[in-house]
Amino acid sequence: MQCLFIDIASHSGLIACADAQSVVSSQSCDHKIRDGELLTTIQNVLTGASWQHEDLTSLACVIGPGGFTSLRMAVACTNVLADQLHLPSAGIHLSDLLCARVKEEHFLWLHSTKRAELFVRGFGDYASRWPDPTHMMLGDVARNVPQGAPWVGELLPQHADVLRECALKVLVPEDPVQVLPAFLSGISYGTNLLLPWYGRTP
Repeated sequence: MQCLFIDIASHSGLIACADAQSVVSSQSCDHKIRDGELLTTIQNVLTGASWQHEDLTSLACVIGPGGFTSLRMAVACTNVLADQLHLPSAGIHLSDLLCARVKEEHFLWLHSTKRAELFVRGFGDYASRWPDPTHMMLGDVARNVPQGAPWVGELLPQHADVLRECALKVLVPEDPVQVLPAFLSGISYGTNLLLPWYGRTP
């Protein structure tokens, strides 16, 4: 496996070249990246790995949730590369990537999306209530999350303030560089076009 990984959706975004054993080259993207910068950043990461485009065997892209423009840029770029290089690709939901980055078996994934809205997904014992990423109002989340539940994700400060009364336990995810080789080796790749995941209707 020689995979190009693109995540410009999350707060800890990353573009990386990974094989089955390690991340060979990477660049952090913890800020908004402009469309004209994305291809340059990808080229810099490929150069850092001493890889050419022809060396790639697969592409992986975080498809959501995230900013509207960031997701469209990342997905469009991945689709074009997959088409032009004749490579299989995989769309990754941010909650699945974060699941790979925590050692806890039972936890909640929380992700703010608007002023009073967020996404919730349960893992382990919490999966029976929210097996898939679910769009919810902040008040409903505050009333329904179990007291003291471990959680991981990205919350707006005002959301964190409201949920603090639920005494949730904050989990600290591992560095994505540590888990990417195994994670990317274990997902399925295909030839279908990737689509951004927004998780809610406009």
